[in-house]
Amino acid sequence: MTDKADGKRSAKALVAMAIAFLAAVGCQANENGGIDAPVRFENVENGVVYDRAVIDHLAARRMVLPDNAIVRRGAEIGKIQLFMAKRVAFFGHPPEPVTLKGARKYMGCATKMENNALVVATWGEWNSHKEGNAGISLVAIIPESMECEQRTGLSGEESAARGQRQLPDAGDAGYWYAPLSPAEGWTALPDHPDPHRTAATHP
Repeated sequence: MTDKADGKRSAKALVAMAIAFLAAVGCQANENGGIDAPVRFENVENGVVYDRAVIDHLAARRMVLPDNAIVRRGAEIGKIQLFMAKRVAFFGHPPEPVTLKGARKYMGCATKMENNALVVATWGEWNSHKEGNAGISLVAIIPESMECEQRTGLSGEESAARGQRQLPDAGDAGYWYAPLSPAEGWTALPDHPDPHRTAATHP
């Protein structure tokens, strides 16, 4: 077996261990605005941040969500609640620090209207396919009366809302491997910290 093959196996093992560890520490709430305690690897903060957003949209008769979103019923009529767990599990060597503050700022949900449907997609996710990734677990709580379709191509690194490549800001949120805003035609949805970590409580 070559040294190169050994290295790939080691990287995969590290990523697997990181994901398992992050799942474990995700059960330990702290008081930092919906942020789990980071697990550091060189200049990368691995961990989870929890955010929430509310859409007031009486004009939409139905909605379209990513196929991997968890959908629950029970929101008020005309109101859609989105809860996000934004995860970083990366053991690579970025040119600048990757931070959980960056995960909160550079990942989220975006919307657009498609006829009479409100389409929701994630943006800002990425995957190195070797050393880890950054992604979103999404929980949507929608009204009982609203029609809902789930569709592929609305999440992950190939999400329809993924924008064009941009250089990261020079601010304190750090480096990011994905575009820093959604694609043209999509509107970034403002979100806020979720100290209740709702996305972790909806298996």
